[in-house]
Amino acid sequence: MTDDHGSSDDPPSHPDPELRDEIDPQARARALQSLLTEKGILSTDAVDEVIATYEGDVGPMNGARVVARAWTDPEYREWLLADGIEAVADLDISVNDEVMELRVVENSENTHNVVVCTLCSCYPWAVLGLPPTWYKSPAYRSRVVDEPRALLREEFDTDLDDSVDVEVWDSNSEVRYMVLPQRPEGTEDMDETELAELVSRNAMIGVERLGDGGAIASDGGARAARGDSAGGSGSGTGAIAEIDTAGKPVPRVDDDGPTFVEPWMARSFALAVALTDEDEPGRAWDDFRAELVAELEAAPGAEDGSDADYYGAWLAALERFLTERGLVDGADFSARATAFADGERNAHEFVEGDPHAHADQLPEGHADGAHHHGHDDDHGHGHHHH
Repeated sequence: MTDDHGSSDDPPSHPDPELRDEIDPQARARALQSLLTEKGILSTDAVDEVIATYEGDVGPMNGARVVARAWTDPEYREWLLADGIEAVADLDISVNDEVMELRVVENSENTHNVVVCTLCSCYPWAVLGLPPTWYKSPAYRSRVVDEPRALLREEFDTDLDDSVDVEVWDSNSEVRYMVLPQRPEGTEDMDETELAELVSRNAMIGVERLGDGGAIASDGGARAARGDSAGGSGSGTGAIAEIDTAGKPVPRVDDDGPTFVEPWMARSFALAVALTDEDEPGRAWDDFRAELVAELEAAPGAEDGSDADYYGAWLAALERFLTERGLVDGADFSARATAFADGERNAHEFVEGDPHAHADQLPEGHADGAHHHGHDDDHGHGHHHH
């Protein structure tokens, strides 16, 4: 595992460990939003806007449009590979260049690229939407570096020929990666819109290679059909057998399922995104991300990388982020979370008609919303496998 992200051997201290263990995450997330709204630090509209954006507006179809343009416009392709952020902005896709660099890596007949974030889940949200569950799992984050061919073959039905080199790109807070897949054969007569429908989210992460037919990106990343050229049995079979990863399956979820499985997950995510401010000392995205990485390293939860474990770490990191900076008082937070858990307060008081509120806690009439080895590049984020 790389150490680009930084790490700590000491588990992070939670502002109220007993509350974290005994109060459900929904009450804790609601308490944070209630206090922040009450203090005028954050508006309900700002939180709702983040949720709506990531549930409806931002998704892999953005990335698919980028890929289709690159396939049909050679000059745009060169621009995309040279300056990802400027190129995607030309398609009205906004990526904050003060926070990160977007680097696009291109597949070829002889090279296959795959993206990971080894210590958390850094991901180009603006072009690919939110990361799938398996991308956040410990199994994926470790296996894709240690044995990418075996992972791709066993978990994603992507069987690469021995002649194809595998490049593994490790995203971090400064650099996010996206794969530019090869254009499938037989698509010469398709226009840009038709081509975009062939591009899957998984192909832009690099766990699939597009074949005839492809898959629609907006469906959340259904598996792409594999062409006949994706043969071979993979390389290094003997070495792979020596790596003990049999007990670490990569979790798969229903691709047609909701972006956020539970309301508190949406609220926790949106609070962190809405609160971070690059112009406020101590409130930059990297500051929150450091708390999240520490939480994931100290308490990774079950090895299945479930959304509950992942967003549980996200919520705990957010609680610590806010209390350590004095944005939320620890005692006030504990009292408010307990009040929500006991039913003394409900979401209606600060989020009228919130679609992520539980209908049974809303007043009547408000339930309807109810590690690139062998390449000495300047960034050193990749891993190379033959």
